[in-house]
Amino acid sequence: MSAAGSRSGSRNDPVRIFLKRLALAALIGLVVFGSWSVWGAWKKDQESAALNQQSQAALADLTSEQQNLQQNISSLQSERGREAALRQEYAVGKNGENLVIIVDSTTSIPAPPPPPSFVEKLKKAFSWW
Repeated sequence: MSAAGSRSGSRNDPVRIFLKRLALAALIGLVVFGSWSVWGAWKKDQESAALNQQSQAALADLTSEQQNLQQNISSLQSERGREAALRQEYAVGKNGENLVIIVDSTTSIPAPPPPPSFVEKLKKAFSWW
């Protein structure tokens, strides 16, 4: 074997070192790109989980509101329900009904002051003296 032939296959061949470094750089690039992709997918998964939770809460609220509306609709389909709604909304009554005012017993009207006595009348009459 000649010196040139042994040199082309040696470990210190500049082309071979360059190709090894190029392959190492490509592998590092693939690892970085893969890590970046995994990180992005994880963030999207977290965001979609949060949106799912918000939509589930909104669905529960809307379901509750739908049930309330269904109850209101069913009560308004009866004569008694329509009358109750009119009474509540417009404060109306039937013919012959009177207004009843309920007064709370804890509030009281102050008693009028007692009439002045004879001595107080005299003092007031001669107050200038």
